[in-house]
Amino acid sequence: MACTVSKREGVVYEAKIVAEPEVVKKEVENICKEIRKNAKIPGFRPGKAPVNIIKKQYKDLIEENLVRAIVPKELDKGIKEANLVLISEPYIEDLKYDDRNNTLECVVIFEVKPEIDLKPEDYKGIKVTKSVRKIEDKDVEQVLESLLNREAKFEEVDRPAQKGDLVDLEYVAIIDGEEKKGEVTAVLGENQLWSEVDSAVIGKKKGEEGEVSFKAPEDEKYGDAAGKDVTLKFKVLAVKEKKLPELNDEFAKKFGVETVEELKSKIREDLEKAEAERQQEEVEDKIVEELLKKVGIPVPSSLLSMEIKAQAENQIMRLAQFGVDVKQISPQTIAEMVRPTAEKTVKVKLLLEKVAELEGLEVTDEDIEKEIEKLANMAFNGDTVLARQSLEERNLMPMVKQDVLRQKALDRLIELAEIEEVEFKEEKKEEDKEEQ
Repeated sequence: MACTVSKREGVVYEAKIVAEPEVVKKEVENICKEIRKNAKIPGFRPGKAPVNIIKKQYKDLIEENLVRAIVPKELDKGIKEANLVLISEPYIEDLKYDDRNNTLECVVIFEVKPEIDLKPEDYKGIKVTKSVRKIEDKDVEQVLESLLNREAKFEEVDRPAQKGDLVDLEYVAIIDGEEKKGEVTAVLGENQLWSEVDSAVIGKKKGEEGEVSFKAPEDEKYGDAAGKDVTLKFKVLAVKEKKLPELNDEFAKKFGVETVEELKSKIREDLEKAEAERQQEEVEDKIVEELLKKVGIPVPSSLLSMEIKAQAENQIMRLAQFGVDVKQISPQTIAEMVRPTAEKTVKVKLLLEKVAELEGLEVTDEDIEKEIEKLANMAFNGDTVLARQSLEERNLMPMVKQDVLRQKALDRLIELAEIEEVEFKEEKKEEDKEEQ
């Protein structure tokens, strides 16, 4: 038996497998015996048909089983001898089977994990900055305000509408001569209505009517009306004022604590945890970006295809959650949309695996248990047994192990980096920029 592995191009390799006649003959005999047990051939009882008839009647099935019996074992042996790591599903490009002479030859094509020219000096002592933002009382107050607003109720009032009020409107919109009637409920000053309509409603009381005409800007928020002449007549059906709940211990209990002070402490703790995670991600991203500048990493097409598929599926789910009719978007469009990030993701994964190899990092049973515990807390109500069962049933344990290994590599890169702390600077919002 011979298996010769050679490089074709990049990470694509081929294996030429030549099976010895005596091996082929023995395998064929075994296959024929198995087939004969259940073969239904006219004129013969099950298990009694002659081998030559079995070979003629089931030629394709014999060839298929023969390939399955010989090729995977020889390919695996050849790949290991060549010190390569298989990353794609191999496929047979050329197959020659001679059942008379008991010869089998085939050429198998596959992709291997690329060699990355990375040395410890490339990643030790990488200099990056980490922006640090101190959580202040005003940050806690903002969250409290958000929670109060979330629990707010709107009560009808007898006064002119103002920003922050919830209004019920009846309207007739005439867009380029085409009339459309309807009702809408919106909070004024929250960009829920077209700005021209929002301004016209402010100051109106229940029962009052108004009209506004304008040419809609070429802006997607105007939908089908963008760039067209619009006349909108409306009647105010109700004006409702926002009533915030009282900030007291009863309010705090809705969020799993006993007092307002405990709620503030919990908010601060959550904000500090989120800030620590942001800092971690920032440093990780910067270190990886620096490394990617130094090292060229080939992107195997098989890994890229899998990553594009995974990211495309996630993108479709996100778009659907935002109400987008994903049936109107072609799979090709989604694939092209995620391709750049998918390509970078593949590079980063390969890079981190190389770092793990150079640093001698390994994943322990304890590491796996901690990861399963995290997953259990996120998706299985803390049930680690169910979480593990779900991973095993979907054959995801190897993926979990690789994820843990890559995270260990990232943590090691951070340990080895030179990190300078700098003050965090808030990015100005677009509306703030426009006002300046």
